[in-house]
Amino acid sequence: MSSSPILFTPGPVRIPRRVAEAMADPACNYHRQPGFQQMLGEIQMDLGELLKLRNPADYAIAIMTCTGTGANEGCLQAFAGLGPGLILRNGFFGARLVDQAVQNNLKHFVLDGPVDQPLDPAAVAAFLDARPEIRWCYFVSHETRMGLVNPLEELGKVCHARGVMVGSDIISSAFAYPVDIEAAKLDLAVTSSAKAVMAAPGLGIVFVRRAVIAELKRVRGTSSYYLDVVAECERQAADCQPRFAQPVALFAALHAACGLLKQIGIDAHMARIQRQMDQVANHLAAMGLCSLLPRERLSWIAVNFALPAGVTYSEFTQKMQAEGYFLLYGVPGDQSHFQVSTIGDLSDADVAGLCRALTRVLGPACQAQRTAHGSGGVQARAQGEAP
Repeated sequence: MSSSPILFTPGPVRIPRRVAEAMADPACNYHRQPGFQQMLGEIQMDLGELLKLRNPADYAIAIMTCTGTGANEGCLQAFAGLGPGLILRNGFFGARLVDQAVQNNLKHFVLDGPVDQPLDPAAVAAFLDARPEIRWCYFVSHETRMGLVNPLEELGKVCHARGVMVGSDIISSAFAYPVDIEAAKLDLAVTSSAKAVMAAPGLGIVFVRRAVIAELKRVRGTSSYYLDVVAECERQAADCQPRFAQPVALFAALHAACGLLKQIGIDAHMARIQRQMDQVANHLAAMGLCSLLPRERLSWIAVNFALPAGVTYSEFTQKMQAEGYFLLYGVPGDQSHFQVSTIGDLSDADVAGLCRALTRVLGPACQAQRTAHGSGGVQARAQGEAP
């Protein structure tokens, strides 16, 4: 049994034993072997099945040795040759997309939205109507630092109705709760091995709509050599091999993770994530600690909770690690709260243990807060309501 803290984080996540064993002892050991070709082909089929693609032949899947952030950068560069783009920003990861575009000198506009509200499709439509020169749009499906869900399908349809290609970071949402990239008409969609698929970190996964490959190839010019999504997509589709050497162990882990999710059933996997989050949220609500945002705005796979008055995240996380659990902050730099995510390989016993540890660590401060507010009950610092 590992002595490392159990991860209740949105990624990297706690991985299943089967995945760790596959990574330690891959079925093949070189990326040009027939065994690797077979493994890559099975991974691509499994990913489409797990994402519930109705027409999997419409999408090619490119897998690259990088994080999801690296795959996003490759997609932004793939779009750049089309002309000016639009990046939607209503949180930490939308801001990261803007930083990537700026540092790569990509022509783009930015449309900001409140960080505690989903993006507004009507506002996006009006922005695009006022700027017909925009040729592509990119946004984050799930703003993980706030746990906020953006309207993927509506945003994609708004863009395509105006002849604008659309890409999305679905890194934290894919395989955690239902996302429909076909209904959203996404041309590029990025996810990662480090999240709800429960594989080891290090692989960026890009779903590429085959209908746009020729156009993206025609306008290619500013694309990175290594992060060339179009070239990688074509090579992997033609040969079931990557363009460059990639770590076989990471592919073996992803292969095992996909196989395990198929065995569990993706619907059962998603239901388990939601059910365990309910257990944690109900336990914290009974202690007087509420989610920072109302549930209707949240994915319920990564949720921020207020800390009791006088307790900082830095103090809290050290005590929780001593208890054997690691929980991440929500908004970077904000010491008033913490985040719980249940998308990793977590048993009900793990969740029960976390709840007991939360009581031990936060119980005295919650009791003091309750006493300070008198018999009227706790008035938590959270803005949302207890679930």
